[in-house]
Amino acid sequence: MANPDLELQKAINDALRGDAALMKLVHRVYDSVKVSSEASGNGAPWGELDGYVSFGPEDGTEDRHDCFTIEEVTFQIDCWSRRPGKTHVKQILRAVRNVLSGAELPLPSFGNVLSELVLQRIVPDPEEGVTHGILQFTFEIQIQ
Repeated sequence: MANPDLELQKAINDALRGDAALMKLVHRVYDSVKVSSEASGNGAPWGELDGYVSFGPEDGTEDRHDCFTIEEVTFQIDCWSRRPGKTHVKQILRAVRNVLSGAELPLPSFGNVLSELVLQRIVPDPEEGVTHGILQFTFEIQIQ
């Protein structure tokens, strides 16, 4: 049986990586990142652009109807910058929003799913010199 969560994650990943404007701002889009002193030494995950995007927490709920089920997934996209101030992270946030806000993402087994932005936040990061931007999008997937 097809997995709507995995298809959604792949669609989000493909949409973000395929956007030239976003990729001019960030080194890469990661599913998961573990920053270590060894990884930081070779530029990963930051790269020469001093920024990256990673997938954060995700939540899901299910709403059953007579003939179908709706799975609602809230997916967090984390945006990171090592450049001074908030300008760079705000540019990354806007680029991600431009890609995902209201986007019709194709899911091979479930058709297209629409996204809705529900939260944007910039928070202090414990690591000095790092700015963390957070976007949360909700997606409704109709399951037969």
